[in-house]
Amino acid sequence: MPVIITRRHSVDNQGTFNPLDLSNRKVLVTGASSGIGRATAIYLSKLGAKLVITGRNQQRLNETMRQLSGSGHLQIIADLSEVEEMSSIFDEATKDGVKLNGLVHCAGIAKVIPLNGLSKSKMLEEMNINYFTFIELVRQYSKRKYSDAGSIVGISSIAADKAEQCQTNYAASKAAMDIAAQSLSIELAKKAIRINTILPGVIRTEMVEGAEDAGIDLNQLNRIQLLGMGEADDVASACAFLISDMSRLITGRRLFVDGGRFQ
Repeated sequence: MPVIITRRHSVDNQGTFNPLDLSNRKVLVTGASSGIGRATAIYLSKLGAKLVITGRNQQRLNETMRQLSGSGHLQIIADLSEVEEMSSIFDEATKDGVKLNGLVHCAGIAKVIPLNGLSKSKMLEEMNINYFTFIELVRQYSKRKYSDAGSIVGISSIAADKAEQCQTNYAASKAAMDIAAQSLSIELAKKAIRINTILPGVIRTEMVEGAEDAGIDLNQLNRIQLLGMGEADDVASACAFLISDMSRLITGRRLFVDGGRFQ
């Protein structure tokens, strides 16, 4: 029997209909110390969400915290490469007795490595953060003591659909996230949890700037996106849509935020 998910959209004091209102939502955002993670946390807070943000760099995470709108937010310094310790993040996030309503996994690494430079250790390092951590976050989130329902968003990459050279392992790790989300959506629907992934194209972030340092021609990548290079807020707004009730009938899907990439 299908699970029916029903929520009432918010109407503010002036009677304005706002289907993107995230008041009374508590969302965990990983990788919130920079880039898409930081932009997403800030964006969701502006829509009324209470944020639990994680990252490894306390100074950068403090800066994200400072930019959040509203109050009642929580920051947790955590190394997501320690997959076995993930439950402690959720214990801390819900110790106030309020369960989570959403999860956005933005933490990730992207390394440009030619075939001859690939090794098992390098592949595992990238796969650990981009895929294994994602699966463990989803597993923990799905426990009733941490959430009753809600929406999970994984930040994948356009590389999962069309990879450039020297992205062998990175593309594989993101493609693994996408297909896992599709499979997990079947299981999680029984718990009224939706799960989707977002595939950003070329987005102006520190990670992309690092790719340029490694020899990737960003101007060339920019030219193959019909709408040009995106900003982190373009991905953040897509996250807001998938976390909100506007996407209540969307699960197990990939959302491309790639500027209309045509090659």
